[in-house]
Amino acid sequence: MDATVGDGGHAQLILSQISPGGFLIGIDQDPEATEIAYENLSRQKSNAKFVVVHGSFSHLGGILKDAGYQRADAILFDLGISSRELLSKRGFSFQFDAPLDMRFNPEAPVTAADIVNSYSKEKIAQLLWEFGEERASRRIAEAIFMARRKGKITSTLQLAEIVTAAKGGRPQHSPRHPQGSRGRQGRIHPATQTFQALRIAVNDELKLLAETLPQAIQLLNPAGRIAVISYHSLEDRIVKNIFRDAARAGVVQLITKKPVRPTREEVLKNPRARSAKLRVINKLN
Repeated sequence: MDATVGDGGHAQLILSQISPGGFLIGIDQDPEATEIAYENLSRQKSNAKFVVVHGSFSHLGGILKDAGYQRADAILFDLGISSRELLSKRGFSFQFDAPLDMRFNPEAPVTAADIVNSYSKEKIAQLLWEFGEERASRRIAEAIFMARRKGKITSTLQLAEIVTAAKGGRPQHSPRHPQGSRGRQGRIHPATQTFQALRIAVNDELKLLAETLPQAIQLLNPAGRIAVISYHSLEDRIVKNIFRDAARAGVVQLITKKPVRPTREEVLKNPRARSAKLRVINKLN
């Protein structure tokens, strides 16, 4: 199972390696991604079969049963946002102007604009602190609150300008945030952590991850594996703790006691991989 199939990059490699008679299930919340993934996988030469499902990985068990299986041999989670999504008009990036949406699934009920325009100042500050680890969370929340009194905040550049002004307009060093948000000399844009926090809140990412990983472990066959690629400390902490607890309970073996990081050569080829961390477990009998 590729629980975050995206446009099918990982899935294409998996399908090329899978045994004849094997079966690959790809899942993604983004309906545009599932269409692209299906087209890409259809062109892949393989003796294995596949299906691509529009849905949330929180429904792993049901999706697996719908495909006719009770358990899986391997499950992959790549928790990063795709380049196509960053360049889309759904407001994931402040590199260009777009509506403040940030939903992976366009049918989800809450957008980033809903949060910045309707949440209380205190709730926005808490969200920025918890999901973005933003030290200036209260100052930014105050700036958002004051700005929306003059009219709704509706675009990415509008929000980025508000956050930048609230933080004094200075980029700062941070090792924790993905590429696409950095300027020169490894400095990140002042709005990076705010945008991260809003995206996590809109898509309920941390809660879904914490609820899904234990389910995924139960769905594994003996000797099956789960691999998770995370891109910031909040995600990695959840993965680390769940895997550690399962290992202590004798359910799994830690294949990676410390996360695997990309090599310098890989980062040069793919700069957005700089903050990636890979953790892998093996299901015991």
